[in-house]
Amino acid sequence: MIEPELAFATLSDDMDCAEDYVKFCMKFVLKNNLSDLEFFDARIEKGLIARLNKVVNTAFNRVTYTECVEILESHIKDKSKKLKFENQVYWGCDLASEHEKYLTDKVF
Repeated sequence: MIEPELAFATLSDDMDCAEDYVKFCMKFVLKNNLSDLEFFDARIEKGLIARLNKVVNTAFNRVTYTECVEILESHIKDKSKKLKFENQVYWGCDLASEHEKYLTDKVF
């Protein structure tokens, strides 16, 4: 989790900074530790390098809290998805890791 504190910056500025920082770190690792990543890609997690490159080369999706809750609620109501969370979803709740993981892995 990255929460940069920048003087006179907007929330959008903070998000830009965080996105740039994550991408910088991934580029650094891809450039300087490629042999390690290849080991992991071959033996631990297939597709790791491709996924890291995708993150580096794709703009991050940005959604509001309200949009996240609405997406989760609509997916829960969609019976074809058979989606159930351990933690209840409603406007005002703290989104749990399971909610964030679903949004990042399945929606975005």
